[in-house]
Amino acid sequence: MGWVDIHTHLLPGIDDGPREMAAALDIARRAAVDGTDIMVATPHQRDVMLGSSIQHVRDLVSEINGRLRAEEEPHRPVVRVVMGMENHIEPGLPDWVEDGRALPIGNTRFILSEPPFSSYPDYVDDVLRRLQDLRLVPIIAHPERNAVLQRDAKKVRRMVEDGMFVQITAGSLLGDFGRLAQRLAEQLVRDGGAHFVASDTHRPVDARTPELTPAFNRVVELTNEARALELFDENPRMLLAGREPDHDLSRAFERGAFDSDRRWWRFW
Repeated sequence: MGWVDIHTHLLPGIDDGPREMAAALDIARRAAVDGTDIMVATPHQRDVMLGSSIQHVRDLVSEINGRLRAEEEPHRPVVRVVMGMENHIEPGLPDWVEDGRALPIGNTRFILSEPPFSSYPDYVDDVLRRLQDLRLVPIIAHPERNAVLQRDAKKVRRMVEDGMFVQITAGSLLGDFGRLAQRLAEQLVRDGGAHFVASDTHRPVDARTPELTPAFNRVVELTNEARALELFDENPRMLLAGREPDHDLSRAFERGAFDSDRRWWRFW
């Protein structure tokens, strides 16, 4: 089996992903060649709410799957696209969920929830609790890219302890979003604080492409192949099946993970 990518901006003309269907199909083809067999389409919830519709998103997912299936051959596998949404964590989110304007991943109760990048407003924790009150399970999207969480990683640990899950962006492990994002991403991978690695792809080439192989290899270097398979394959498949991955926060895979040149992690 191939990898499962739970965070992608694959659908054309919805948000800051591809503008045209041709580019969307190119993303899906490149992902398949790289070893991915399921992609969750997660357009930005606010863009859908303000400029599109849930039905249009469903129609695009259906169209892409139809076009890809038409290309499938024994020697040429194609990805399957599942519907989801990247939901900005803001005060109205629980109400939008109840109204059907904000969606979980597929037919599950797991909801991809994106914190702000440069701040951590007081309402974030309240919104996440309200989502849990609705019997949803937040998947925190790329917390390693949040400036506040980079300085206070214990907040991420508390989210996991409270029953939430963490999705790391593949590019963060490769340094694409700066050294602070990379350090936090690596530590979450080592210590069991990360549960998924996803591409957050926006385009077929250049930045944020759909290929996951470089990040998979980096996780193997940091930990081992079994841990990499958890993050790229086993855990996301469990999610799509409606099952929760392991919440083990006690694992430390890298030799010397807490040595003197990483003292700032000592109080994680």
